[in-house]
Amino acid sequence: MVIVLLLAAGTGNRFRNSTPKQLAELDGKPLIEHSLEVFYQHNQIDQINIVVSEDLISRVSEISQPYTTKVKQITQGGKTRSESSFAGLASIESNTNPKILIHDAARPFISSEMISECIEALDIFDAVSMATPSNETILEVEEGIISRIPNREHLMRAQTPQGFRLETIIAGYKKMKADNTSFTPTDDCGVVEKYLPEIPIGIIRGSEENIKITFPKDLHLAQAIIKAENKR
Repeated sequence: MVIVLLLAAGTGNRFRNSTPKQLAELDGKPLIEHSLEVFYQHNQIDQINIVVSEDLISRVSEISQPYTTKVKQITQGGKTRSESSFAGLASIESNTNPKILIHDAARPFISSEMISECIEALDIFDAVSMATPSNETILEVEEGIISRIPNREHLMRAQTPQGFRLETIIAGYKKMKADNTSFTPTDDCGVVEKYLPEIPIGIIRGSEENIKITFPKDLHLAQAIIKAENKR
């Protein structure tokens, strides 16, 4: 069984638009619907759970109407990404150890091929992440001074979806909840890496087009990608 958690509970503070980022229009439909549709059409996806902020539950319910044969739950998220992920995971009822794909609704260019690769990789790993090589030099900086320049051959930029066996990611989050430190993960693999270091995290090569919509200008880039695809 394969279950998708589609995360759409972010406040989008950097988006600076009157319309919530998840509902911003891209190529004639809400941003969230682009990834929702791809997951829905994939024949290996059994269930989709959407995690949203309380004030968007009604609107997202409307958007998801054409996809209700797979959209089984719309769950209220938390104040942080990790809280939203945990809320989505807690909503899953399963006596087995299904494959879980966690995806940011702000990444509209997820492909069927990426989904298939994540699902297949979970036959080998208990945790996997899409990622692309870093094409630029990355600097580690402390107090305004470069402290280290890592070899970029060993650096990659994380993307979603990230995939997990349910028991693994639940175990990681339970350990995080019991931890009293101020650790704030920026993705779900970060939870596994910190609290389950014995679990290897597999890497799947992502796509440069699998961009995340963070700023308003990113919508223009996304529209340009769609236009270029339509010309092929």
